[in-house]
Amino acid sequence: MVQHVDPDVLALLALGEDAETAASADERDHLAACPLCADEVAELSAVALVGHALTPEDTLVPAPPAVWERISAELGLGAATEPEAGAVATAPVVTGPVAPGAPGAPVVSLAEHRERRWGGIGRMLVAASVALVLGVTGGVLWERRDDGAPAETPIASATLDALPDWADASGGARIEQTTSGTLQAVVDLDAPATEGGYREVWLIAPDLSGLVSLGILEGSQGRFDIPAGLDLDEFSLVDVSEEHFDGDPTHSGDSIVRGPLERLGA
Repeated sequence: MVQHVDPDVLALLALGEDAETAASADERDHLAACPLCADEVAELSAVALVGHALTPEDTLVPAPPAVWERISAELGLGAATEPEAGAVATAPVVTGPVAPGAPGAPVVSLAEHRERRWGGIGRMLVAASVALVLGVTGGVLWERRDDGAPAETPIASATLDALPDWADASGGARIEQTTSGTLQAVVDLDAPATEGGYREVWLIAPDLSGLVSLGILEGSQGRFDIPAGLDLDEFSLVDVSEEHFDGDPTHSGDSIVRGPLERLGA
């Protein structure tokens, strides 16, 4: 009988664990030559990618009855019973003979083995599914939107050029519209660090007759909500300034980078 790589090792590899740390040399050699083990790593990696890709824009939906039926059938629980909304899920109890010296501890018979695919990785995936389904109040699952639309739609962008006192600085900005209709500015800045100050993002009229602060930029990138009703044709310059802790909320006059917004697809 071929000795395949342990399912736990395959799971660690799929989650991005360093191969030399997670697997022995023999296991790595086997994985390189065994299509079955390689396929299982690929399948688990796909599951992990879906989990990492979830965002606040994803919605909660009720788990369909077929999910409970498959889970119950796989775990041998008999008729599937979907938990009531708000109920606290508990782990199923497997009945069986009591092990000597361990009063009350159930023993699961190992006499009936299924093929390795479902005996190892399959059961692990089912167990993960049960934990996810039963662990969410109301018996719901995360499901990505099926409309294929991105979470944000870019509508404008700007190249932010350095001002004379900041020759080594550069930056960029884009305006995005969320699925709820909110406009957001995503600003990137590459500029030398300073002491005793902070950076602030502004939208400014081309003739510098008016400006609106979007907020403080922490680090090299920030996302800022644009006030509802603000006319981006009127306030079309994106500006990042160097500010000081002087209690003055107005623009310091020390701009690091600045650039005009250009509508995409115009």
